[in-house]
Amino acid sequence: MVHRRWTSGLWLDRALCVLLALLSLAGLAFGLIAAHPAIAGGSCFGLACAAWAAQVLFDGEALRRSRAVREARERGWC
Repeated sequence: MVHRRWTSGLWLDRALCVLLALLSLAGLAFGLIAAHPAIAGGSCFGLACAAWAAQVLFDGEALRRSRAVREARERGWC
């Protein structure tokens, strides 16, 4: 079986994570430039959430383990 780096559905999760980070970064810049602390604070929260999600979505070792578990279930080992 050939393993693709971008499994089905995973590319969408990664794209949404990157989009969240970019929008949060833009919101942070706007909040700091326009002196709106609420917008800047919300954007910092968005960046923290994007970083937390990226730890899972872009971790190759975690994805390898997940793939191995899924394949074992398909074979009926678990």
